[in-house]
Amino acid sequence: MIPRPVFVLRRFAFAAAALSLLSFGLAGVPPLAAGLAAQERRPVQLEDYYRLKNAGSPAISPDGSQVAFVITSVLEEENRSHSGIWLADAAGAGEPVRLTSPSFSASGPGWSPDGRLLVFTSNRPGPDGESGGSTWFLRMDQPAGEAFQIERLGGSPVFSPDGEWIAFTRPTPPEPAPEPVYASDFERRTVERFDGRAYDWMNYRFDRRGYLADPRDPAATPPREVYVLPATGGESRRLTDLGVDAAGPAWSPDGRRLAFTADAHQRDELSYERADLWTVDLDGAVTRLTDDEYNYSGPAWSADGRRIVVRGNEGLNVIIREGRDRGAANDLFAFDPDGGGRSNLTADWDLIPGGPVTSPDGHVYFSAGVSGNTHLFRVAVDGGAVEQVTGGDRRLAGFSFSADFSRMAYRVTTPTEPGDIHVAPVSGAAETRLSEVNAALLAELDLSEPENLIFHSPDGTEVEGWMLPARGYEAGSGDFPMVLVMHGGPHGMYGNDFSFDRQLLAAQGYMVLYTNPRASTGYGEDFRWGTWGGWGFNDYDDIMAGVDHAIDNYRIDTGRMGVTGYSYGGYLTNWVITRTDRFAAAIAGASISNWVSDYGVADIPRTKESEFFGPPWEERGLENLLRSSPIIHADGVTTPTLFVHGESDHRVPIEEAEQMYVALHKQGVPAKFVRYPESYHGGWTPWRMVHRTWVQLEWWEQWLKARPAM
Repeated sequence: MIPRPVFVLRRFAFAAAALSLLSFGLAGVPPLAAGLAAQERRPVQLEDYYRLKNAGSPAISPDGSQVAFVITSVLEEENRSHSGIWLADAAGAGEPVRLTSPSFSASGPGWSPDGRLLVFTSNRPGPDGESGGSTWFLRMDQPAGEAFQIERLGGSPVFSPDGEWIAFTRPTPPEPAPEPVYASDFERRTVERFDGRAYDWMNYRFDRRGYLADPRDPAATPPREVYVLPATGGESRRLTDLGVDAAGPAWSPDGRRLAFTADAHQRDELSYERADLWTVDLDGAVTRLTDDEYNYSGPAWSADGRRIVVRGNEGLNVIIREGRDRGAANDLFAFDPDGGGRSNLTADWDLIPGGPVTSPDGHVYFSAGVSGNTHLFRVAVDGGAVEQVTGGDRRLAGFSFSADFSRMAYRVTTPTEPGDIHVAPVSGAAETRLSEVNAALLAELDLSEPENLIFHSPDGTEVEGWMLPARGYEAGSGDFPMVLVMHGGPHGMYGNDFSFDRQLLAAQGYMVLYTNPRASTGYGEDFRWGTWGGWGFNDYDDIMAGVDHAIDNYRIDTGRMGVTGYSYGGYLTNWVITRTDRFAAAIAGASISNWVSDYGVADIPRTKESEFFGPPWEERGLENLLRSSPIIHADGVTTPTLFVHGESDHRVPIEEAEQMYVALHKQGVPAKFVRYPESYHGGWTPWRMVHRTWVQLEWWEQWLKARPAM
């Protein structure tokens, strides 16, 4: 059951050094785990971050007999993550084996319709030693063979139902512009020596992408057009000429057409996303099925070809233009591919559906978050009630189905188990676990089990949360320090998944409270939009009601409480310390303090224009932005606060934390700022993640003085 370092030598001839790396990087052998299980378990330590592995991205073979999946681990000395693809028998027989070389990361496995090819992405070089592109294939029907590429495949492959053709999208630049002509050699030298940036477009930077080329110019940002290519390789054929990005191509069951989405207004910087649904046949005849200011994605054809199912919502342009008092609901829509009407399959269902997958028996399967869990749901393609397929206090993701929909594979995580791969009939019954990638580590650890909390906000709104008890709480006596942890978003959701950070806090002797205040997802549309018009009011009431509930039901030392969060949670941390002095310390990660300045420097002004009813030069927008800005209310703050931030964060630029930091110091409040160079809003390197966690533990120790772990 546990992936061992079993090498598929028929596929790759590994060097001795590579064998050594694999053996070290994926150790986790049952005898070792069994031996440790008999020993006394220990608390989680920060060093364990480097040992954690994650199993994900399952892809079940078309016949349902095998599951390919990805194991990701951290290479501490190289300061990076590394991923590889493994293969397991879907019945759970034998040990999973590694398919890809440990010398290069590999991810994103998928299968050809006949199961003969496994496709994956990798950064490995081509046969000439140069970069070979990211898409590779393995023959799964032959006893030997190296990974190979299909000539002239320029994007992620989407196989036709008969396996004869591959559709893909790739950037397609227009004819190159003529070389510039300079008035003099001096002018040429001056231009060529310029090492700065110049732009006259609005969307000039984006988090984790840095500074952007001109989105209005097809030469600078070539559109992704749809192509088809014989599956055996050869000449590709371009099907579309839209001048904007086509996305999510999906074959019709008869292999004669492709459905896809594309935003015809993409080049208009003042228009938010409103991708329409299109089809194209193999002769290049394009049909636009919608032009309704909705934003659609992820088309999937019904098995009989009579419907195209897509995920969609009214576009943000409409919400802002009409000054709506809530955002748009996300739903699944079924369209007639020949231009008939559409039907809303989830109109009477109050959660947020994921992307659709259609089954041979006429159902649409999709995932959704619900009350801290994530599960599989289904609805008939012709309409009807939505049914929940899987259950339990856990989060399931990455659903992959066999061709006949008799079996499925998925990733499972719980509060005490990081991600592993399971298979089951599509009914969700009789699960089989295929991986235990952290068995050896988990056998050593004494993890805390969260307790579910239901409480009420002052206005009567029911709110859900969890308490992760401190190590030693049950056996100990006296009161314990508590840390309130707040999620990002705000349209996100805490719940029944594994969190290394929360477990580490509990291991250090802290009670850990985390809640889903209004604006969280998984509780319906009214709850999701419950902070529209002003953050920091209903959500603040909800989290503080959670604090009061915890104090009433647990032994909490109210003089040793801390509050923390990242992104929206960082904003809420800044807001909390301006509203109350009940917390002895705070840690604000990637935190907003001034919505007015944030409007012009962040990469997503949309939130301010919609949820605060306008930009700062409009009266209503300015009023709402100011009243929800912690910096405006910073007078009298007393809570010692640590600020942590990435210097390259474009989602919440670092100047936001700098403002609050100065406001605290000007008032003599203890404050510390820890900055991380070349770090965006997310995607930090392992060393920086570990340092950030370490400096936060030091801050809690300084101001909350937790008891030693027992």
